This record gives sequence, structure tokens and C-alpha cells, in this order.
Amino acid sequence: MDNLGYMFGYMMEKATTMVAYCMLAAFVEKTLEAERKKVKAALGHEPNQENWQYYYELQQEKTDRQKAHQREVDRERLRRLVFGEDCGNSKAG
Repeated sequence: MDNLGYMFGYMMEKATTMVAYCMLAAFVEKTLEAERKKVKAALGHEPNQENWQYYYELQQEKTDRQKAHQREVDRERLRRLVFGEDCGNSKAG
């Protein structure tokens, strides 16, 4: 009886993993299809490998800029925490 319970549990685990994988694959495919349509509409033709490379480099650059801006905001907040509100005024003068 224990062997049957173990096998059933194992099979259920594998089935659950497969369902999760299929859902993830469908999500990724849907997302990539939306990206492909956006790029194709912007270019006016089907994107090639070079277009994709440049597109993703620009996406990464955008993300890096957003992260850098957030770091700058966080650092300013920490400066104000440590030095007080006058820290911002001394820079302007």
C-alpha cells in the first residue's frame, strides 16, 4: 500500500510540474508574440536577428537608466536622513 501511495504522489508531482511548465510556456509565447508584433509594426517588416539584438540592447539600456535614477533618488534620501533637510539647500547655494 505504501508503494502505491508513493507512486501516486510521484505521478501527481510530475503532472503538476508539467501543467506549470505548460502554463509558463504559454505565457512566454504570448509575451514574445506581443513583442514581435510591436517591433514588426515599428519597423514595417519582419524583424531580423540584428533588429532583435538592438531592440533588447535598448530595452536593457532603458532598464539600466531607471535603476540608476532610482539609486540616485535613494542616495539623496539617505543623505537627507543622515545630514538632515539642510543637505539639499547647501548644494543649491
